[in-house]
Amino acid sequence: MKTRGLIRWCAAAAAGIVSLATAAPTLAADIFVNADITVSETWTADNNYILTDRIYVTNGATLTIEAGTTVRGEPEFPSGAQNPGTLIITRGSKIRALGTRLKPITFTDLDDDNIGGNPGTSPYDTKENAEILTGQWGGVILLSYGYVATNTVAADPAKEQQIEGLTAVSEKGFYGGCSEWLVGPYGRNCDDSDSGTMTYVSIRYGGFNLSAANEINGLTLGGVGRETDLDYIEVVNNKDDAVEFFGGAAQIKHLIAANGGDDGLDYDEGWRGKAQFFFEIQGTPGADKSDKGFEQDGGTVADASLPFAIPTLYNMTVVGLGQKAYTDRVKNTVMHFRDNAGGRHFNSAYLDFGGAAALIEGGSTACDAAGSSGQRSLTAYTVDGVYHLGPAGGNELDVQDNVFYCLGAPAADQVPTGKCSIAGTACCATAQCPGGETCVDQAPTYGGDSGKIHRDNGLFSTAANDNAYVACGGTLPILTLDRSAVADPTKPDPVAQIDPRPVIGGPLASTNRATPNDGFFTAANYKGAFAPGSYWAKNWSTLGRLGYLERCVDAVGAVPDEVIGLAFVDKSNVVWPRFVNEAATYDLIRASTPTGFGAGTCVETDGSDGHTFDSATPALNAAFYYLVRAENSCGSGTLGRRSSGTERVGVSCP
Repeated sequence: MKTRGLIRWCAAAAAGIVSLATAAPTLAADIFVNADITVSETWTADNNYILTDRIYVTNGATLTIEAGTTVRGEPEFPSGAQNPGTLIITRGSKIRALGTRLKPITFTDLDDDNIGGNPGTSPYDTKENAEILTGQWGGVILLSYGYVATNTVAADPAKEQQIEGLTAVSEKGFYGGCSEWLVGPYGRNCDDSDSGTMTYVSIRYGGFNLSAANEINGLTLGGVGRETDLDYIEVVNNKDDAVEFFGGAAQIKHLIAANGGDDGLDYDEGWRGKAQFFFEIQGTPGADKSDKGFEQDGGTVADASLPFAIPTLYNMTVVGLGQKAYTDRVKNTVMHFRDNAGGRHFNSAYLDFGGAAALIEGGSTACDAAGSSGQRSLTAYTVDGVYHLGPAGGNELDVQDNVFYCLGAPAADQVPTGKCSIAGTACCATAQCPGGETCVDQAPTYGGDSGKIHRDNGLFSTAANDNAYVACGGTLPILTLDRSAVADPTKPDPVAQIDPRPVIGGPLASTNRATPNDGFFTAANYKGAFAPGSYWAKNWSTLGRLGYLERCVDAVGAVPDEVIGLAFVDKSNVVWPRFVNEAATYDLIRASTPTGFGAGTCVETDGSDGHTFDSATPALNAAFYYLVRAENSCGSGTLGRRSSGTERVGVSCP
């Protein structure tokens, strides 16, 4: 538990104390949004905003959405109209979705009432009930001017595309076309476009299929540049992919993908951005079933279109569909590289997939053919500022310093490649087999593309890659992963509860690979999306509200997460938020210095609500400092860490 916002009050000056005195709640008004937004405006938390159709923010306008605001999308009506409520930020326009951990912004369907202090009614109240919900509305789409890899032999600033999931409406659905944006004296870079800010945003129960291979994702990013700020975003129960990148160089942190109907993170057409702290739980929303953890595609017609898709990804925790013998279990693959895509996965954890670790598509006659992902796995990555955006090192397709736990494919096929038709030895091309034998690709068994020979890049066999594999039945590297039993033999057993934080002393608790110091990545000396003892995904997310994330009840689960948001109502009344579904009591500790909590005073012990009174008064020109520690039947949380990373020490409260 990392307690942020250490608060104090001084006898010398009470000015600036924030009042959190509460008033009776008022019902939000419904604002129906049925026309494009062409001038800047602000949506506020005292209203529900209902998207009645595909709503485009155009003309360079900025849409600002305040913390705690709910935006709802209508379903398609009538059937076949292809008009589900969807928010699209067009090229040159911006979104400023400014949620906070205490007041996230929610995009959801018309009836979802599991919002704010309300735990929700069926089917929005529990994970078991909510599993039926998907495809209720459209999604959120950001479009900008970044490079798009389609039919080009070099990065082409004039190339533009119509975004997947929308029917064409003039150029409002276009992305790419950087040459239109470069006009002017400022020396702009195509990769630097800015679509705004999204932080603490929950996107629930969306996705819509216009037609095969033309679907709306939970969050779609077309040509989005790296000046866009994307942090603390979740997509839950989306009918298609949780997040898909089409070209551009967007960067994202603290991303949650849960129960997607297809892939967790999908990229195409030359995405070369960065991602860190990605947490995915696969599942079965409605009649759908999650597919691959990562679907990684290159250019479109031809595969060698530039720039190549080569993002850099650190600190991911991705949980598959498990080991039950459900239909097509062995096609539940961690990552699939194809169509000349690269991509670099480091310091991550991939757990409980039914199939293979990686599928790396080669050519039709050789696993390392030119213009294939197999070739990308052999090609050094050197930063050049256009095709390779860094950090430097390794290959264009690289998987290093990761932990894989309990995968369904046999050890010999964790990264399936060709095998000689009689001898059964590994091969990359028929010429490598004895006379009369052919090189038969093994990857189609695991969901690989037919007509190709896939490549084993030495993910496990090359010691320098430092990838560890923990077999099924070995020690789980995270704290908890429990599944519910489903009677239907064709369906996997869904995750019931999970605590994805590393086991202390386990393989995720440390790493040999330092995080790049490049201005984007956060220093993290561990593997996976969570530091030991830290739980950034918990209180603000739909996963936490539905009960997926482990909370301690009758000694089952984990100690509580951090307590944040301490404030004063007045000089004697200290308050802090309590969260839905959080089973905990609280100690409030007072100290006379910021480091004096080891000898501090317990103002309250085992309190059950989120406030207490302290009648003591600091001396003139002195101050009191306060921290809260949460407890449950599994034990006590900590008082957090100082800015140096050192854990605070506090007095025990009887």
